[in-house]
Amino acid sequence: MKLILILLVGMGGLWLSVKQLLRNVREIRLKPKGAHRTEDKVFNYPLMFLWFGYLIVFFGGLIVNNLIIH
Repeated sequence: MKLILILLVGMGGLWLSVKQLLRNVREIRLKPKGAHRTEDKVFNYPLMFLWFGYLIVFFGGLIVNNLIIH
């Protein structure tokens, strides 16, 4: 039962992380060309990809770890 719950949480978190990342990338692409500030390009966008990368690796690792160990 515990394994199923952890896998469901992992898959749900992975799905939400990927969904939110794709939504953010879509919003960035839909912005007008002059709307991107230098601060966004240098600071916000790389940190966004870093954050979602960590989330995807965490939830993916949670799924793989529980499938291999149990």
